[in-house]
Formats: sequence, C-alpha cells, structure tokens
Amino acid sequence: MTLPAAVTYRRGGLDESRHTVHLAVVDAAGRLLAACGDPDLVTFPRSASKPVQALPLALAAPELPGDELAIACASHAGTPLHLAAVGRLLARSGSTVDDLRCGTHPPFDPQAAAELIHRGQAPTPLHHNCSGKHAGMLLACVLHGWPKEGYTEHDHPLQRHIRELHAELADVPLNAIHTGTDGCSVPALALPLRGAARIFARLADPQPSGDLGAALGRVFAAMTTHPDLIAGPGRLDTTLMPLVPGLVAKMGAEAFYGMGLRDTSQGPLGIAFKVMDGGERARPYVALAVLEALGWPLTPELRALAPAQQYNWAGREVGEVRVDLRLEGAAAL
Repeated sequence: MTLPAAVTYRRGGLDESRHTVHLAVVDAAGRLLAACGDPDLVTFPRSASKPVQALPLALAAPELPGDELAIACASHAGTPLHLAAVGRLLARSGSTVDDLRCGTHPPFDPQAAAELIHRGQAPTPLHHNCSGKHAGMLLACVLHGWPKEGYTEHDHPLQRHIRELHAELADVPLNAIHTGTDGCSVPALALPLRGAARIFARLADPQPSGDLGAALGRVFAAMTTHPDLIAGPGRLDTTLMPLVPGLVAKMGAEAFYGMGLRDTSQGPLGIAFKVMDGGERARPYVALAVLEALGWPLTPELRALAPAQQYNWAGREVGEVRVDLRLEGAAAL
C-alpha cells in the first residue's frame, strides 16, 4: 500500500487538522494505473452509485429526455428547476410524491429552503436530494414489469438488478459486495475503491458496446449536458463538470467522490477517492489535486473551487490548506 493523500488545514504556521484520503485511478479495463493509500479499500460510494442505480431506467427507456435521466442520477438541491424535473419523471410512471420512499429533509439550496419557510410550508419527499433517483426507480419498475411496491427493499427485483450491475461494472464477485442501507432507504453497496473507479471509467468510455454500453453513454451524456441538475448552484459536481470537458463526476455522502475522464492519453480513466473522516470540505482539494497530477491544467476558475488561503469573517487571512497527493504510478500516465 502506498502513502495515503492528506489535506491539511494550517493556522499560525501549525497544522491544525488533517484529512486522510485513499484514492485509485484505473482504465476502462480495470487496470490500476495509480493510487494513493489502499486502492482495495472497501467503502460505500453512497450517492456516487446513482449513475449505476439509474441504469435500469436508461436500459428500459432509451428515448427518455436527458434532463429526466440526469435528475435520476442527481443529489439535487431542491430548487424549482430540480423539482420540476422530478415531477415530470414521476408523472411518466403514474406516480405521485406519496409514492416516494426516500423520506423528507429541507432543500440543500439555501434560497429554496428560505422560500419554503417564508411561505410557511414544510418540505415534502420531493425536496429530498434523492427524489429524482426514487422517481427514476419507480419508472424503471413500471417499464420492466416489476411491482412498484417495496421498490427500496433489498430483495426487490430492481435492487437485485442494481447489485448485479455494480458487480459487472466494477468487476467484482456479486457475493463480495457488502450491503447496507442508505440515508434514503435503498441498499447502499460497498465496493473496493478500484472497482468504483472502474465504474466511472466505463461511464466515460466513448466507444461502448451492447445495450449496457449504450445506456452508460446515455447516462454520461445526461450528466454532462445537465450538470445543473446533478447537484445545484455552487455545489461541486455542478461547478466542476463544465470546467473540465469530458469529465463526469458524482459526489457521495461521507466524502466519497467518483470521476470519469473521457479524453486522456491513456483513454478513459476512472478515479474514486474516500476521505476517511467524512470531511467533505476536503473533497474539492483532492479532486483538483488528482486532476493536476494527471496532467490537467488548473485554470483560475478551477483553483477557485479549492482556495489555498483561508480567511475569517472579517476578511483577514488566517491560514492555508495544503494538499499532499503523490500518485504512485502516475509517471506512466
């Protein structure tokens, strides 16, 4: 195992806190090309699994509009744009908000949350960041002839199919996938980092074959064409994808991140990393550091996503952030 990466916050010349990161870079065949830390770390991608969770829908509905497929892959912020897309997707299966089994939380977007409070309204399951995924799952059930009832349960045909797709794309045995339950009640699947990275490399592959390859291509196109639907204003996925042509990216809870790069000298690459303490503030620093290590030039717009200098509320500089990321094997890329 190589040394893990680290994101260190410094104040007054001293290290104040540190996030440890494991990372894997693979090609579309699953060959490990570079790593920091343990590329075989088994961990939960959480919402970074959403592109795979949307594949049953993409397979069954090849003509589905891209914005509706995108919202099925999203961890959205609950803006009117997001809610409208979820509503269209729900209508296609004859479902309503009452059919969603994701639970309820306030919108991630501060303006959307404030507007709900101003109107004296409570959030509904539609505002949950996973409501698009759940609406997509309901439609997938209808199109595949599976019951909508119990669609979140581990033994439902939809969830079994999703586990099989994870195993195939990650190139891991089905019985090696560890299963838990996610925050929105669907199964959460744990994979080795290199397997999760392979999923993103396959997602970025511009020359797929067969029905599954075509569905992966549609998911890639939906996510990269509609980045505003994948996360929301000011959030990393939405901001990063337009700045890096050929990049598909998806965050997962507890500071997991997956990226697929379509245009590199080595062909499509997949990247997956996990910040071990769940510190999501470290995520943009690692994402930019690995892009730079792989030879991608960091423009001022990209650097602004992970500022090195830290300022307090009065505008005074109080510290800095240091990223130590040495990709073992990166020289061959």
